[in-house]
Amino acid sequence: MSDKLYHGSCHLFGTLKRHQAWGPPGTPKEESLNVIYFTPNFFFALAIASMPEGVNTISHEERTICFENPEKFDPERPAYVYSIGIERIKDQKQIRIDKQQIAVDINEIKPDEVKAYKAGDILKYYSIEKKGMSL
Repeated sequence: MSDKLYHGSCHLFGTLKRHQAWGPPGTPKEESLNVIYFTPNFFFALAIASMPEGVNTISHEERTICFENPEKFDPERPAYVYSIGIERIKDQKQIRIDKQQIAVDINEIKPDEVKAYKAGDILKYYSIEKKGMSL
């Protein structure tokens, strides 16, 4: 596992704060917690920061993303990836959702670093698909 955790957002924050996640009907409850979500995968964090509104799906194995609203994808929109050293988060505060997601049960944390990207940078790492067709 990485020695860093990443959080992706289209918003620039000085401090990451607990937030109630939302998912469509049928979303597992562990993916809709009131926590701060992190990932050990930089590329996944950048993907999250780059996504337009809607229900989007990612295949990490195939390196593809399917947007519900591909017309809303703006490759020029800012995308921010926050990083923190994993040693800053006590083990008992970490809820391992799956290989890509770690929910952290804290109110807030100041990131060690924030890097700005453009949403279109995700195209270096994932291809975008629409209804089975690559874009």
